[in-house]
Amino acid sequence: MTQSNWRQIMPTAEAYWMNRVLYDIHHVDSHLQRYKADPDAYMAEVPLAAAMKAAIRDNDIGAMYLAGVNPLLLRAHCLGLRISEAAFLDSLRAVVHDSTGEVSHG
Repeated sequence: MTQSNWRQIMPTAEAYWMNRVLYDIHHVDSHLQRYKADPDAYMAEVPLAAAMKAAIRDNDIGAMYLAGVNPLLLRAHCLGLRISEAAFLDSLRAVVHDSTGEVSHG
């Protein structure tokens, strides 16, 4: 069985906004500095639920992946914040399950 990168066939508005936040943080001049200075203030006007803003702020890669964030943006986020590759992969592996319900490592 082939798994998709996202949980939804059509990304939700919430997934769009999470992708947009991560894209802007790492691709628009000065946004990374603003985000690092105060993530909550940076996301104050973004129409996301508090739990999704917390996932971004707390770098919860697994939660962002399950919410539909593009894996390439997640990787760019980790690189931009100097989150190790091991931590990135461990977070993804913790949430990727195959059809039997067991954690998939591949």
